[in-house]
Amino acid sequence: MKQTRFRVRPGYHSGELLIEVMGDHRAEGFPHVAGILRDRLGATAQRHPGNLDDPRIGLALDDYFTYWAYSGGHYEVSDDTWGLFLLASPYRATVIADIERALLESRQFVKEEVDFEEYK
Repeated sequence: MKQTRFRVRPGYHSGELLIEVMGDHRAEGFPHVAGILRDRLGATAQRHPGNLDDPRIGLALDDYFTYWAYSGGHYEVSDDTWGLFLLASPYRATVIADIERALLESRQFVKEEVDFEEYK
């Protein structure tokens, strides 16, 4: 089975970590990241506190946000034209670590190391 790569990296000009899922995330057969995290973390979809889950925003920006809660905190899934990103909201390193662990345990993903200096 081919594994999908992901990176745990800082946001550009930020010390906060995020997860960038590599590959054509809108292609048929791509792993359903939100579903994997829902099942592995016991997460439930929530209304986004900033109303970013309004479909009009998604259509205007081609960036669709979903907001999730689980026992360890909250996270967002940002699905835009250029990629799929997972962000802790508000930022917590433990949430990023839980997401990383869930992706790896699914055996559908492999972590790609990055140079943090590239994101300063």
